[in-house]
Amino acid sequence: MKHGAYLLLVVLGLWGLLALANDRPQEVWRCGSMFTNQPLPDQSCESVTRSTLEDIQVPQPLRRHTPSSAAPAPAGKSAAVRVDATAQRERDGQAKDILNHELKRLNLRCQAVTDTQTVQRCAADQAALKRELSRLP
Repeated sequence: MKHGAYLLLVVLGLWGLLALANDRPQEVWRCGSMFTNQPLPDQSCESVTRSTLEDIQVPQPLRRHTPSSAAPAPAGKSAAVRVDATAQRERDGQAKDILNHELKRLNLRCQAVTDTQTVQRCAADQAALKRELSRLP
């Protein structure tokens, strides 16, 4: 038990010394937009008092106000825009034509390839185009 009391006295003594050391004013320097307690000799710095440091206001980040009644639209989609069913079928047809054209061009290009790495890339690209075609109505 004596060791515990001794340790407590040592900790309290160190804590008291630390409190006394913090009561002494430290000199703080402003070097441009940087604050330091050890300025370099080649910097042009000015001494700043502790009260000046406490008066510095930190700007708060801007907050965007969104009305609580309006739910945000999903990323990449606009909630207000509706497309006519006929126009959507036309767009789907155009997309299918483009993907089919790209698949034909890729097939021709892949037939002339002999490099193993390029053949693997061609196969992956063909599979991706076929997946996209399967997703269209």
